[in-house]
Amino acid sequence: MRINRFRRFSKSKIYVGFWLISALSFIIYNEILSYYFRSSNWYNLKCLNRADCTKLLLVADPQIIGNNEEILHFLTPISIFDSDMYLKKTYFHAYNFVQPDIVIFLGDLMDEAHTATDQEFFQYVRRIFNIFLDHGSFLEHVRHIWLPGDNDIGGEDTLVTANKIKRFEGAFSQPDIISVKNITFLKINKLTRSIPVYKKDRSFFSTNQIFVGLSHVPLMYKPSTFVDKVINKMLPHLLFTAHEHKSMILSTDPLHHHEFHIVPVTPDNNQVFKYTLGETDMYEILIPTCSYRMGTTNIGFGYGIIERNELHFTVLWSPSRFHQLGSYLVLVSLFIVCSLFIKCWLCNKCTYC
Repeated sequence: MRINRFRRFSKSKIYVGFWLISALSFIIYNEILSYYFRSSNWYNLKCLNRADCTKLLLVADPQIIGNNEEILHFLTPISIFDSDMYLKKTYFHAYNFVQPDIVIFLGDLMDEAHTATDQEFFQYVRRIFNIFLDHGSFLEHVRHIWLPGDNDIGGEDTLVTANKIKRFEGAFSQPDIISVKNITFLKINKLTRSIPVYKKDRSFFSTNQIFVGLSHVPLMYKPSTFVDKVINKMLPHLLFTAHEHKSMILSTDPLHHHEFHIVPVTPDNNQVFKYTLGETDMYEILIPTCSYRMGTTNIGFGYGIIERNELHFTVLWSPSRFHQLGSYLVLVSLFIVCSLFIKCWLCNKCTYC
């Protein structure tokens, strides 16, 4: 009798140990190793002369979760914690991989800022800083450029108001024209239809200074009279945009810009895209979302270097959080099914005996 009990106890320990080891293995892989494995497939862009080279890390549509609009509201604290941690981990790996000179945030930093009270807004801002600016000494050497999106100041589901613009600019105060080395960044706001005033005359084919337009809402991808005005007035060599939660590269003739050539960028066709700026075409690069909450598994950060007038660009794709959470669900389901099966088998065995 004691022997049978000992055997059952030993088998129970083995069973529990197996599932504990399985759960621990899943957690270690999903929460640590998967990020290193994914980053091992990233393309490392090389500068020929570091003094002439500017490294860019591009962050689009993090849309940190707000306090009020989750469908399963009681799960909001868990959703916020998981989403914020995912953003922090993926950004940490991208940041350390790139070692950027400039980090550009292309808007939609917060999901509910356009409907938030002032108190909620500044709570969201503190979370943004905690996720993206918690990198110690690196911050002293890195410029950050911040753009508002429709979820930050309105413009899509709600109206843009002076108060929303004022509080965003108060939290992320900087000019609309920013020059670093040989690059001039121009912050374009399609939501308010505003273009920074650059008074000096220039030619598109002059590349002593590279002009890079930054906009949350795509421009060439969605032609309009405003887009024509931007192109004709500003003649940017390059545009970085977001909003669509996917990545692609558009090119067009800078003088006529009636026809556009589109190259989709996905994990399956990712590569290093190389372009000479100011030679033939104008380029617009859409940056994918870095948040897994946007309904896509193609999540990542843009990575580019500009050296003189040469652009190299790639996407640093992140692991799919949906796949990670799905693996946890499968593991829990298997544990429940196996436990029920063993319990039923033991009950039938005892009844038979």
